Amino acid sequence: MKLLTKTTLYFVTVSLVVFFAGGIGLYKIMQNLVEHEVDADLYSRIHYFYNNIRQLDSLENVAFIATEPIDIEKVNQPEPATFRLKDTILYNRSVKAYMPYRQLSTTVKSDGCFYRVRIYKSLITSNYLIEKIALIITLMLILFLVLAYVLNRHFFGKVWADFFDTLHTMQEFRLDNPQKEPFQPSEIIEFNQLNEELTRMTDKIVQDYEAVKEFTGNLSHEVQTPMAVIKNKTELLFQESLNKKQYELAGSIYSATNRLSGIVRSLGLIARIDKNQFFNKTDIDVKALIQKQIENFEGLMASRNITLQTSFAGEPKVVMDKDLAGILVTNLIKNAVLHNVENGFVRIRLTLEEMVIENSGNDPHVPTGELFEQFSRASDKGFMGIGLSIVKKIVVHYNMHIQYKYHEGVHQIEIRF
Repeated sequence: MKLLTKTTLYFVTVSLVVFFAGGIGLYKIMQNLVEHEVDADLYSRIHYFYNNIRQLDSLENVAFIATEPIDIEKVNQPEPATFRLKDTILYNRSVKAYMPYRQLSTTVKSDGCFYRVRIYKSLITSNYLIEKIALIITLMLILFLVLAYVLNRHFFGKVWADFFDTLHTMQEFRLDNPQKEPFQPSEIIEFNQLNEELTRMTDKIVQDYEAVKEFTGNLSHEVQTPMAVIKNKTELLFQESLNKKQYELAGSIYSATNRLSGIVRSLGLIARIDKNQFFNKTDIDVKALIQKQIENFEGLMASRNITLQTSFAGEPKVVMDKDLAGILVTNLIKNAVLHNVENGFVRIRLTLEEMVIENSGNDPHVPTGELFEQFSRASDKGFMGIGLSIVKKIVVHYNMHIQYKYHEGVHQIEIRF
């Protein structure tokens, strides 16, 4: 949710609550004022009614005195001389409908008899006034919210303009090209403090990144020479007369050296990908590349009795560096073969939208997402995860999507182009 939407939502919510509560309160106040005014008018009329009775000592002319409906009913027994107020409805012949009225009833004595008198005051005008006031309040609320929304967007853009400039600068920042625009000074102190902290943070990140790149480059370059010497010396040892124990030790040294050499090359490759040093792009025939790499692993699959199944439902072309494309496909097929089981299978499915590689294998006992991390270990076999880490780097570099799943002995890697 955007900042403007969030602040506007809070503002509108608070405004609605305030106006709703205020509207109800105002409605009640107006209702009480109108009711008080109506009751006062009824009391004034009943006193006027009493005065007429005392002067005339008769009820004959009362109907002509009243300007609102009045009911006079003779009662056999006197009732307490009290006034009773209540709301009621009466049939209005002019509009042919029942209308709301306020009623005041009491008991009077005339000519030695007792009468129950009810006088009425129409509430039509009062209710109409209250309805109009409620309508005005509602219209004012709607107008206020519209104006608040428009003004909020207008002033929000001005107040937060410096923040969005900072955000744009950070969005344009790239570690592979750390030259960034300076943050613009702001009239708001908090934004200036934010810019200072971001400048300090990005400078530190660039320094650490450059240090890591330099270390990786030096490691990849400098370690190759002593490793080549170790390999050459080990090969010379194989030419000497060695007993079985010595031969096994020399073989272990040679295997570990080859493995270390591969790790160093992989780290160097990852560093080059991070530094965006692969500029050449060409149309890669994915199907032809897969078929070529399959040939390189046919012998290994035959030695482990691994069955290969391929399904090509399309011949997609992807634009990427030729070397990285080869590394991507090679690592995926190599991973499917090396991490397989005896008498297992490898299934490769290719369409115009995706490439899916499935293979039989043991449970890695770790979340599949962790296998894309450098030097992750699968299960207890200690397989180094740098190959899949390179795959993930290449996929992300070219804005493709990769997903790793494992279910009931089947590993599946899906790449969407």
